[in-house]
Amino acid sequence: MSDTLLNLRLAGALLLAHALSLLALPLWVRAWPAAGWLLLVPVASTLPLWALMHECMHGSFGPGAHGGQLVGRALGVAFGAPYRALRLGHLLHHRYNRTELDASDSWNARSRRVAAFAGYYARLLGGLYLLEVLGGLAAWLPRGLLLRLARRAAARDSLGARMLRVLTQPEALRELRIDAACLIVLWTAAGLAWGPHAWMLLAAWLARALVVSLHDNLYHYGCPLGGDDAWSLRLPRPVALAMLHFNQHATHHRHPRLGWRHLPRQARLDGRDPDAAWGGMLLRQLRGPLRLRAPGRA
Repeated sequence: MSDTLLNLRLAGALLLAHALSLLALPLWVRAWPAAGWLLLVPVASTLPLWALMHECMHGSFGPGAHGGQLVGRALGVAFGAPYRALRLGHLLHHRYNRTELDASDSWNARSRRVAAFAGYYARLLGGLYLLEVLGGLAAWLPRGLLLRLARRAAARDSLGARMLRVLTQPEALRELRIDAACLIVLWTAAGLAWGPHAWMLLAAWLARALVVSLHDNLYHYGCPLGGDDAWSLRLPRPVALAMLHFNQHATHHRHPRLGWRHLPRQARLDGRDPDAAWGGMLLRQLRGPLRLRAPGRA
């Protein structure tokens, strides 16, 4: 089976699973509340969903860039945030990886220790995803207000400021607003469908926030500043396959346009062995932000 056909089938399955969980499952839950546990399916599929959207971001979903971007936008709605903003943020991550602009796990003497640790754990334990969702919905703010925010943010020269300057352009803002409107309609319909059991939907949404936020910087935690570096992490083969080999992250950073099916072979060709266990690195993040140093510095 070709890469494109497989990716299309995976996208269709993920989108169908999310649609059923949001709009059809509540009909079953009203008769049998224990069926609410099936919301674990979209929560568990969060990382495969992101990995497939990640293929769209790098143009490796399949031939035809336009089609891949449309699929990416649909996956973004299922994910919970507009695809264009997610894609820009991810591509900027590749451009500025392990610089001071993109090292959320580090702090320095210019930062207050308490504030650095509080911000780190807020981001790690769900805050990152919540910001992605709220940032997408903010596209419906008046453009004049967004432009003023972009000008103020420019003084800080952060990745967020750079994103805001790009996303307030008319074409980008129009796409963001369309996708944000789709998100509002979808989640309003889901809330109405779930009715008195909407708390289950909220619990699943918060679980997704935790999964996304814990996973975001997992492959870069503790990497030295000063180079486009990442970890490849060890997972059982079935789990790695279910995550579309996202754990081969160092190989991905070396070959960002290589499709997910080809990452294990490329890792062998590169002689790249896993740096650590996936679960161990996940727990290691809980140590908090690090005083990182550039390579070669004492």
